[in-house]
Amino acid sequence: MSRRVERGTGLAATYVVALAFAVCSASPVLAQSISLPSQSATPSQATAPANGATTTPAAPGAPAPAAPSSELKATYDAAFQDTLQNPSDPKTLAHFAEVAVQYGDIEGAISALERLLLIDGDEPEVKLELGVLYYRLGSTEAARTYLEAARNSNEASEETKERAAEFLKAAAMKR
Repeated sequence: MSRRVERGTGLAATYVVALAFAVCSASPVLAQSISLPSQSATPSQATAPANGATTTPAAPGAPAPAAPSSELKATYDAAFQDTLQNPSDPKTLAHFAEVAVQYGDIEGAISALERLLLIDGDEPEVKLELGVLYYRLGSTEAARTYLEAARNSNEASEETKERAAEFLKAAAMKR
């Protein structure tokens, strides 16, 4: 999903933020990161997406996930280099966040999304994704902060608010 953001006299008058991670129209990898644990499962258990990936971090001592393919590693490295060349370009940051999640670099995705918020602080979809990623890491307080901001944003769609509320409930159960 692309969102046009109007800017005044900042670095650019207008730019397009490619929010590939926007709820429901996102790529399958980022969309799966927005899957909640099943209602019958404990909050630390993940529901299994169609492709078999987990949506919450593995328990300590669990076997490591399979190594990423060489193609994915090359894509990740190229996306990372792009962020070094264009550290404040929203489209570059959004692309890196998407690839970083696919690669398994949740912290890298978080860093890119937090930089996006420095560029435009009222992006509820970005806040929702940050909340979800922090939830996946087990950082429930950070997750709660972003999820509450997404839920309370005047710019958020009803769907974004509902997803944020669902994760807030799950995070509260995790305490």
